[in-house]
Amino acid sequence: MHPAKTNRTFLARDYQESRFANDGCFILPSSTSYYLIYFLLLLLRLPRSLRHTAIHFIFQKNEQMDSYSSSSFNSFLNHFRASANSFLSQFEPLALLLAPLLTLLAARFLQSFLSVIHEKGLKATLLGFFMSSIKSVPGVKSYIDAEKQKVVDKLHSGSKSIRENWRTELPTTGLGVGVIEEMKDEKSKDVDWQGKCSGTVYIGGSESEGHFSLINEACSMFAHTNPLHLDVFKSVARFEAEVVAMTAALLGSKEKASGGQVCGNMTSGGTESILLAVKTSRDYMKMKKGITKPEMIIAESAHSAYDKAAQYFNIKLRRVPVDKEFQADLKAIRQHINRNTILIVGSAPGFPHGIIDPIEELGKLAYSYGLCFHVDLCLGGFVLPFAHKLGYPIPSFDFTVMGVTSISVDVHKYGLAPKGTSVVLYRDHDIRKHQFVAVTEWSGGLYVSPTIAGSRPGGLIAGAWAAMMSLGQEGYLENTRKIMEASKMIQNGIKEIPELFIIGRPDMTIVAFGSAVLDIFEVNDIMSGKGWHLNALQRPNSIHICITLQHVPVVDSFIQDLSEAVQTVKENPGPISGGLAPIYGAAGRMPDRGMVEELLVNYMDGTC
Repeated sequence: MHPAKTNRTFLARDYQESRFANDGCFILPSSTSYYLIYFLLLLLRLPRSLRHTAIHFIFQKNEQMDSYSSSSFNSFLNHFRASANSFLSQFEPLALLLAPLLTLLAARFLQSFLSVIHEKGLKATLLGFFMSSIKSVPGVKSYIDAEKQKVVDKLHSGSKSIRENWRTELPTTGLGVGVIEEMKDEKSKDVDWQGKCSGTVYIGGSESEGHFSLINEACSMFAHTNPLHLDVFKSVARFEAEVVAMTAALLGSKEKASGGQVCGNMTSGGTESILLAVKTSRDYMKMKKGITKPEMIIAESAHSAYDKAAQYFNIKLRRVPVDKEFQADLKAIRQHINRNTILIVGSAPGFPHGIIDPIEELGKLAYSYGLCFHVDLCLGGFVLPFAHKLGYPIPSFDFTVMGVTSISVDVHKYGLAPKGTSVVLYRDHDIRKHQFVAVTEWSGGLYVSPTIAGSRPGGLIAGAWAAMMSLGQEGYLENTRKIMEASKMIQNGIKEIPELFIIGRPDMTIVAFGSAVLDIFEVNDIMSGKGWHLNALQRPNSIHICITLQHVPVVDSFIQDLSEAVQTVKENPGPISGGLAPIYGAAGRMPDRGMVEELLVNYMDGTC
């Protein structure tokens, strides 16, 4: 007989004999305990009769011990009950009733306090408590509210008087085709944006010709369509699928390292693409790891859309500083990873300074911990692939990087598509399925939707398809060459202004700059007076220009105006009348970030 089978036979025989030995005078423990004891005796090579006797003795002693332990425990319990009653008899019954309730309330308060500290940090929590205490002093809150309102009014800068003439109800008689003339009149009052705005308009030339004219016609042709109705507007369904596939191909979907399953959908913009990627990562990680208190980690240079996503989807946001190169700090991100982490984020490039995060290193980190990793390519998606082909030293950033699970890329920026077009991509279908919402119990029928919006404008999808097809790879290569050269020219021009310095080493077409000797926000106010619309930044205080095709013809004009603005502030330091430098400066220095948040909310409430 096989040795293993022999052992099993002996085990079964001993087990049966032991169960009924001495007319059941003992209770057999769990089979696990029995097997363990049996094999220990078997290892000692004891005869079967001795094994039987040993097992019986052990179990009988075990029963005696159990009986003794039960008697001792009852004695202890009675003694404890008598002592407790004697001790509690000296207190009032009401006190005995209230004590546990008050203890519970105190524990609840402590838990809430520690939760706030965990979420906001000790410094912010104590500062918030201090400010709340100050505001409780009679008259202080009303004074602070009045001062905040002054700042909000300053930010609006006369827009309230403009809003007084806005309509608040439908006209009794419609304007008919005359409405077009009124729209043209209103449009003529817009500021001169051509070549003067940071980012904003990415298509070059005049809006009445060239590429502008082409996408406007495409949008108009499909303005009535809605991809929600796939069976009706099959042309738009095809356009969307091809825009997604062509975009994915630019970002490594055809490469073996991508896995060959990259998929995605079109969205209304970079914010929706990011929201969907975060929501999908949350639900995917809940399924994969059972995470119910999700957290994500971003660098402080990551887009504010991640703050939106954290608020919308109840995800704890951990923001870490950038390193001395203004890239996401890999070490800091690693230190913040815990069992609730679902997602880390890298930008290529980041909006503030135009610097690419260490995507490959972040991908390895995410992969090693089994986390989702989103790459924000909203700005770089239609530039970096072509800049790489042109020979620029662009680090890896797409699905060829191990660990990347999702990517967002805006077609309406450097893809030169109409506003309101972006793409969110996933490494495979298993991840993307968690983006969708399916409803089975609605009386309106079965419903499934891929994105946040149900109905979507087919005209914008058609416009994006037309933009990509009309330009092709050669068109994007030429556009990239122009804007990258313009970026280098602007960087060189800023370096020649001794009062200014460039933030980090820009990888693409965003150039941020500050000053150690001047108030850079005063420089920005002077530039605004010259018609330029630049972006004010913080940490450190700086401004940036996002270079588009609109800027290619006006690079020399920008450098000239910037040099003059610096000279003006140098000779006449101090805020100009109507300028926003004092507000930006004060907001950057204000330790109570809650108050800054209130200012922004009040400003927005009065704007829309």
